[in-house]
Amino acid sequence: VAALQEEKSILLAENQILMERLNQSDSTEDPNSPAGRRHLQLQTQLEHLQEETFRLEAAKDDYRIRCEELEKETAELRQQTEELSTLAEEAQ
Repeated sequence: VAALQEEKSILLAENQILMERLNQSDSTEDPNSPAGRRHLQLQTQLEHLQEETFRLEAAKDDYRIRCEELEKETAELRQQTEELSTLAEEAQ
């Protein structure tokens, strides 16, 4: 019984040490741990993607405005073409 109790104490101590190591290695706040490095890498990637999304949305808005201007210009040119066609027919 004493031997089993001693073995149990050793296993509990070893288990506690291993749990502490596991908690330290999984800490995302520690940039030296694998999980911390991965967390930092993912945060950096997220920031870059957010910046790119913002840039692309700004470009999309610019293109939308340009498209509306071109559609308006196209409509004006069509109307002008129709007027000129009418005048050309009358002139003939």
